Amino acid sequence: MPLVGSQATGQYWEPVSQGPVAQVDLLSGPGANPNLVGVTLPTTGTIPATSGTWVSGVIASDGFKSISVGATSNQSGGTITIQRYLDRAGLIPVGAPIASGAFVAATPQFVSVNDGVAFQSFKITIANTAGSAATITNFGLLLSAA
Repeated sequence: MPLVGSQATGQYWEPVSQGPVAQVDLLSGPGANPNLVGVTLPTTGTIPATSGTWVSGVIASDGFKSISVGATSNQSGGTITIQRYLDRAGLIPVGAPIASGAFVAATPQFVSVNDGVAFQSFKITIANTAGSAATITNFGLLLSAA
């Protein structure tokens, strides 16, 4: 079932806000399912040095139009990237990946996409370009229908 629907939220729990703009926080709150990103979250380990990456699984957008992803790295260097796809399987890329600015050690970094381009799924990549392994904390993923 899509995350945006006409059913009353009192019938079941979904981490979706009510009001003029529907939003969903996939990674925090009671009952949230961190497995929605398809692999172990980057907060459960480290990302190898120099050219190491953490890549999510393909995440269905379920009609949401905006994506925001944020995290904090203990290392300077590297980025968060969002790649959108036309299909649900993540095989047909929509445009180039959208990247954040470079991580600064112990400082939150984020990237958002809200340009009106249609897509059905997306992947998140966190790259580490520092000379030592990076530990990621405060990882968050928010989708919005706005």
